[in-house]
Amino acid sequence: MHLPLLQRARFQDAHIRPLLALLLLLALVAGPLAIAPSADAATKKPLDIVKIVYDPSGRDTWKNGHLNKEYIVLKNTGKKTLSLTGYTLRDNGPQRFRFPKGTKIKPGKTLTIRSGKGKNTSSTLYWGTKSYIWNNTHDTARTYNSKGKKLESCTYKKLTKKATKKYVRTTATTAYC
Repeated sequence: MHLPLLQRARFQDAHIRPLLALLLLLALVAGPLAIAPSADAATKKPLDIVKIVYDPSGRDTWKNGHLNKEYIVLKNTGKKTLSLTGYTLRDNGPQRFRFPKGTKIKPGKTLTIRSGKGKNTSSTLYWGTKSYIWNNTHDTARTYNSKGKKLESCTYKKLTKKATKKYVRTTATTAYC
């Protein structure tokens, strides 16, 4: 093994050079392993929760126009078009949104799900409720694939300026997941 660094070093004791060579070899092998992200962190989620507008500006009027100002944005982070047939979106309570059959999202594109009623398009779906979904003070959004496996979760607490291990960064109206 050729170690130019050790050749330049001047050590009087012949026992130190092999020890240094071993330490250098260990550092070269173990170094990248020590800073590599965990397997979970390296896994790219196919469907990412990007943003939740949980408390739209103005009074909560319970009218459809205002309900539709409350929404969640999902993004396809993969390289292939995702078929969301059978996928679900849930809050911390009993509300559950099932993606309509045939819903697809292209790579890098976003899909907005609004709380009220409206006509679904390729970029916007409607939950179809007569009430608000996302709590104004705190809540958790979760996405599940068609087999019921949780893909992503985003927990917010109103006015959490910096993200923590428990909560994402928020403003007075919006959570950034």
